[in-house]
Amino acid sequence: MIHRKPPKLFFAGTDTDVGKTYVASLAVRLLRSTGRRVGVYKPVASGCRMEQNRLVADDAVALWTAAGKPLTLDAVCPQRFLAPLAPPAAAAAEQKQVNDRELVNGLEKWSEGFDLVIVEGAGGLFSPLANGTLNIDLVQRFNASLVIVAANRVGAIHQTLSTCEAASKRGVQPLGIVLCDPTGAADGSTNSNASQIEQYCSVPILGSIPFNGTEDDAAFLKGLSDCIVSD
Repeated sequence: MIHRKPPKLFFAGTDTDVGKTYVASLAVRLLRSTGRRVGVYKPVASGCRMEQNRLVADDAVALWTAAGKPLTLDAVCPQRFLAPLAPPAAAAAEQKQVNDRELVNGLEKWSEGFDLVIVEGAGGLFSPLANGTLNIDLVQRFNASLVIVAANRVGAIHQTLSTCEAASKRGVQPLGIVLCDPTGAADGSTNSNASQIEQYCSVPILGSIPFNGTEDDAAFLKGLSDCIVSD
């Protein structure tokens, strides 16, 4: 009997600190509320903290908790580094290298027993994860559906359009955009960014999430479900 691997939704940002972990964790909780078994994977994390002599990635903890703590935290994020730098640089600061093969192989632990897997990248879509490997390269290796997360603030239009355009040039068509207010410091562009992006981009906006909440769980969940069906 052939077991079909679960579809993957890869959440990547237009930049760092855009609310990607919050959005991905919210997606996990909403999908779990429909009875789906959701796996979570953070291939590599930097800027981790030391706790009881082990490195802890807070992003991985948030995803793991949202998913109901399946498998182990090490399975969620097998490669962790201390310095708040791009992972290859953070690894080099410890005289190490990010294991490129492990970035891919780590996903296999989530290939059985789950209806889908939420993958969260590190930094922007074109940020490096390992020497010679960008987030978008991993999207392609995973054959994952791509969801772009952008901070809903001045600059969101350019960052979102340029990220989607660049992804398309690399042969990856994003399936959805999520705008997020990660700080609560909303500015005058917050209410118009979505409509402006829609004028110039065919990628649908799945949700516009205010600080510490979502305006319409049902609409966001439907958008996520549509992404899964399209995978």
